[in-house]
Amino acid sequence: MVEFLRGQWKDLTNMIDPFSIMLMEGFFIVPLAMAAMFYPLEVLMGTVAVLLVGLAAFETVEWVRHHPHQPRPRRTPDPSSWHLPL
Repeated sequence: MVEFLRGQWKDLTNMIDPFSIMLMEGFFIVPLAMAAMFYPLEVLMGTVAVLLVGLAAFETVEWVRHHPHQPRPRRTPDPSSWHLPL
């Protein structure tokens, strides 16, 4: 079963080529351009909002990656204070 799934994954990873990337971008750009013809201000505000959220998420991931936090020391529970949870 694992070999079958690995074979399927290998087939799916070979699908990424320049044409498929252009096609995926077209799925987003064409409806956006059509909506911009009738609602230009709303589309502009939505696009800016999506770009800002994406930039914030990217910067957060990069910040966490390059500024790792120090792990807190683990508390060892006192054996005399142990009780069954109710």
